[in-house]
Amino acid sequence: MNFKIRAARKEDCKDISRMIMELAVYEKMPEQVKISNEDLERDGFSPNPFFECLIAEVSDEYMNKDGKISYWSFMQVVCVAVAKRCVRLQFSVLEWNKPSLDFYFTKGAEDLTAKEGWHFLRFHGQALDQLAREAPNN
Repeated sequence: MNFKIRAARKEDCKDISRMIMELAVYEKMPEQVKISNEDLERDGFSPNPFFECLIAEVSDEYMNKDGKISYWSFMQVVCVAVAKRCVRLQFSVLEWNKPSLDFYFTKGAEDLTAKEGWHFLRFHGQALDQLAREAPNN
């Protein structure tokens, strides 16, 4: 397979933004997307970035007819992550998304919610603002 993993560049933000929205639409939550192209550029490519992003560049021969990466290509990218000494792949899947859950379970994924009692929590909007107001002043 011919592909390359590289650090994202500022000019990738348009595609990153598009993929975030495509995932949100698939998850039936497009109204949850609050980040813009400009936010990504600012937050990821400023002198003190809030995040880092890797881009997997895959040749067109490994894309399906909808322009999405094929299962085989996905598995090859996972192999690269392991080869680069990545020790864990952790992500969130919505409860209704049974096809994805079934796929990941057949590949050996563990549901930490059930197994270890983990809860994935979020602060946003007014709750996040209130939490920040409660922080001690230095």
